[in-house]
Amino acid sequence: MEKNPFWQNVQGPFPTWKAPQGVKADGGGNVRGQGLVGRMLIHRAVFNRNKDEIVRLVDAGEDINEVEGAGNTPLHNAAWAGWLEGVELLLGLGAKVDASNNAGDRPWHWATNMGHAEVAELLIKNGASKQQGKVLVQEHVPKVKDFFSKPCWAHHPKPYADFVEFRKKEHAALEEERKRAVRV
Repeated sequence: MEKNPFWQNVQGPFPTWKAPQGVKADGGGNVRGQGLVGRMLIHRAVFNRNKDEIVRLVDAGEDINEVEGAGNTPLHNAAWAGWLEGVELLLGLGAKVDASNNAGDRPWHWATNMGHAEVAELLIKNGASKQQGKVLVQEHVPKVKDFFSKPCWAHHPKPYADFVEFRKKEHAALEEERKRAVRV
């Protein structure tokens, strides 16, 4: 048990979980690790290179910029795979060209790292930045007690309200168990 857990040093109000939407200003990133994201339907359609399914899902109201646990968007995945037609389609449907994942990587970085020069060029033509985005640390990862007050982490979103409530209950239960163990 942490002696001074970070979540006790963060002042609310805390955001509420709405959906697998990017938490950074650029549209990417996710502090909700451990599979607590969404259905990832567009991600799956990208992995299957199914353009018709991507269009159908967007027409049905799915978010073209949905993020998964590491903060990647479908555009990240199409860029990583070097799927030029998919990148064109996603951009045409409103995908954010500069959304950065939790590590700060943008789709351009993934295309470049995988050697997909044509995809990287298309992303640049559509306004992609080569700069790293901000790094995020997921809410379940322990942080130093003054993490949220440091200027270098001022961009970091606060943990979600249900996470803080869960940690309070968990902490209280562990404290109660510790007290019982000490009395024995």
